[in-house]
Amino acid sequence: MSAIRFVGVILLSLVLMAACTGCWDQTELNRSSLVTGMALEPGNHSKYKVTFEVVNALETDPTKGGKGGTPTAIYSKEGNSIAEATQRINESLERMILISHIRVIIIDERLAREGIDQFMDVLQRNRYVREDVLVLVGKGSPASDFLRTVYARGQYAGYKIQMQVETYRKVYGGIPRSHLYDVAQVLLTEGRVLMLGAISISGNVEKSESIDSIKTIYPAAVVKMAGAAVFRGDKLIGYLSNEHTRMVMLASDYVYNTLFSLPGSVSGSKSPGAVAVQFYHMHSHMHVRMDGKTPKIRLNVEGDGKITSLDQNIKLTTIEGYDKIEEMTREYVNKEMLKTISYVQQNFGVDVFGFGQHYYRYHFRKFKPIAREWDSLFSKAEVEIDSNFTLRRPDLKTQKLQKDGIGP
Repeated sequence: MSAIRFVGVILLSLVLMAACTGCWDQTELNRSSLVTGMALEPGNHSKYKVTFEVVNALETDPTKGGKGGTPTAIYSKEGNSIAEATQRINESLERMILISHIRVIIIDERLAREGIDQFMDVLQRNRYVREDVLVLVGKGSPASDFLRTVYARGQYAGYKIQMQVETYRKVYGGIPRSHLYDVAQVLLTEGRVLMLGAISISGNVEKSESIDSIKTIYPAAVVKMAGAAVFRGDKLIGYLSNEHTRMVMLASDYVYNTLFSLPGSVSGSKSPGAVAVQFYHMHSHMHVRMDGKTPKIRLNVEGDGKITSLDQNIKLTTIEGYDKIEEMTREYVNKEMLKTISYVQQNFGVDVFGFGQHYYRYHFRKFKPIAREWDSLFSKAEVEIDSNFTLRRPDLKTQKLQKDGIGP
């Protein structure tokens, strides 16, 4: 009996020990503040200024409805490193901050032009910052201004910006993939340069930061998608428009759903679209080879789609009507893609498409000797575009609503 009793005491002790365990670094939620957005910009008195968007939980709880206050509060602190500024935030905030729920990190373009490698290390090294957090460049405004906007639905800025970027990429493709893991992947990849999503502000930020601004029909300030920020190494060198960014993403096989408004017979940038076609299941394929010191690039783009708008009287009751629109789409995409590639070659001279990355993967021994000069070689590359689009249906109608008349 003594042996059985001894074993029972040991088992009971182990159960009690397991039940009484705890975390040495635990933090109570009612003594913590959730950070959903971070903005990095040059400091006035120190090297960096870090701005945090802290959630006001009572106002964002849909079950309680809030008390009419702001959904978030903004706190800023300066320091000679990102870590120092983060640790000093409690000089003005009473609770400990939890940064594991950050949705977006906005980098001021002034910092981005100096180089982002100097502060990306602390973000990637921190165990609480998730790899899928969005990293964006604020264009034309201080980075902290993007967290100072209040939205009519009571959403905090970090959540709104994240949803806006993901939705825009899904339906149009005019912004690059720029999560934290994308930054690390591109910076460590041969034959490709970094592109981050760019955002800008339209409106009056000073009025937008007031809770009264959400009581009007028109928002005082709106965050808008501004294409892509192009880097050489880790330094910002310029921006691509939404249209150019979409073509870059299409060439890189990162666009799955988009719409093309094909121009009509009237020339000019403001000519009405003859046909609007929505494409899905899009794919692109690269082929890169070297002819001496000149890269020869062939890009194939394909996709399935439907007709969403028809401003010309093109007969869709016959196969010739579909063939005509498919040919119009091929010509338009080929022209716009060549225009984008030429623009990047002339204005930036860096490979944002990943042609060098493709050549590196499939012809490593040939790419290795020219790796350091690839960007200069890319700026002189000869490019051929071959697209193939298939229209599956015209939605609900096969003809444009147009009365033929009964007269002679």
